[in-house]
Amino acid sequence: MKFEYELTKEDLIDFNLFHIMYAKSTRRSAFIQRYILSLLLIVFPIFLSQWSIIQFEYGLTVFMLFYLYWVVFYPRRLKRIVTKRISKMYNDGGNSVIGTHTLEISEEDIVDRSKHTEVKTQFKAIEDIVENKEHIYIYVNANSAHIIPTRIFVNEAEKIDFLAFTQQRVSISS
Repeated sequence: MKFEYELTKEDLIDFNLFHIMYAKSTRRSAFIQRYILSLLLIVFPIFLSQWSIIQFEYGLTVFMLFYLYWVVFYPRRLKRIVTKRISKMYNDGGNSVIGTHTLEISEEDIVDRSKHTEVKTQFKAIEDIVENKEHIYIYVNANSAHIIPTRIFVNEAEKIDFLAFTQQRVSISS
């Protein structure tokens, strides 16, 4: 199988956002940042009411509203941070991933070629294959994956055949 496609900055941003919620270590960190650390804001009114003239109920209401705002808008903030980081990397010349890719799948391995790189991955080195609505991620280690946009497939059947073949090759090689 051979596919040629354009990997965009948005694909890279999508992968990073997906990876934050998929990988166990980053998922735990995001959970702590979103819920646990922000819960400390609710404790703050107790201390504030001890050393100031602000009533406890008023302080609790203000910090509770801030907590709800933080929890609700955390995903947007996270996306903005990731987008800014990827854009900075791209603008600083770190664009070897973005651009035209040729993906070749054989019986033994996957070869991903771009203008600046060529990555050859044997099926036995693949740790996981994960699919979401817009991408297929073939993880080669805990933090790195081949990013394959689902838009490269002519139809759903071609995507299903691709997934079946790669999953079969991975299970045979394991």
